[in-house]
Amino acid sequence: MINGSDLKKAIILGAAEIEKHYESVDAINVFPVPDGDTGTNLSLTLGGCAKSLEEFNCSGAGEVADFAAGELLMHARGNSGVIFSLIFKGFAESVAGLDSIDAKALALGLENGCNEAYSSIDKPTEGTMLTVIRMASSKAVSAAEKGADVSETFAAAVSGARTALSSTKNLLPILKKRGIVDAGAQGLVYILEGMSEVFSDSEHAVSAPCHIYCTEFIITKRSEASVAEIRRYLGEIGDCPAAAEHAGIIKVHVHTDSPHLALQKGLEYGELSKIKIDNMRLQTSSAGH
Repeated sequence: MINGSDLKKAIILGAAEIEKHYESVDAINVFPVPDGDTGTNLSLTLGGCAKSLEEFNCSGAGEVADFAAGELLMHARGNSGVIFSLIFKGFAESVAGLDSIDAKALALGLENGCNEAYSSIDKPTEGTMLTVIRMASSKAVSAAEKGADVSETFAAAVSGARTALSSTKNLLPILKKRGIVDAGAQGLVYILEGMSEVFSDSEHAVSAPCHIYCTEFIITKRSEASVAEIRRYLGEIGDCPAAAEHAGIIKVHVHTDSPHLALQKGLEYGELSKIKIDNMRLQTSSAGH
């Protein structure tokens, strides 16, 4: 089952994954126009939503999905960002009111997201993000109908997405001519791959977390700081790393056994404030009583 916390983490990880690859996605952006910004637009869309989610208190999966859908729409950039927000809008509508999402609800949510995207676009074009979400949702529905669990259902969706991605260069003449896949399709696959880490572990959500401390703080910059470098370091000392910058401040989040290392890294770049360190194992234990 996927609870609200799982879904929140999945979106944040999806945002982090596209942020890592946005430049390579920009480099293959030739359709519908070669403006080289598809990766950037997806990264800004997901990144804006992820930043808002960091401040959102986790509740039911349906409530998290609804909140994220609104944030994705507000932060949507470019054609690719809008299409992703439509996919998630359909997903959120499908899981509305659910405290947790099982395999069947996950598959139907992806299918509804696919339908929302196709129906909201005047002239849907195959060989794009639409093809990826269509094949991903189809594989997820098939897996769930055969009794797959959440992990297996999402794995089927990712597998379908990857297959669809490879087909895009044969569906659009301009892509076939250049021997590349569609940029938006590639971006969506990266996002799904990033999210898959949480979904693959969701069957064990009731067990103790791998790391003890949920560590969050804000850095007020004094020196030149690389958000990507901070995020990479956080990933070395824990999981669920997130770092987002706005108006001269950086919000940091990581699950780690060594919060002091995260704080020390932050001090390299400036002053720290709003430090929050929670023992997640105690929280999990309390939730079980």
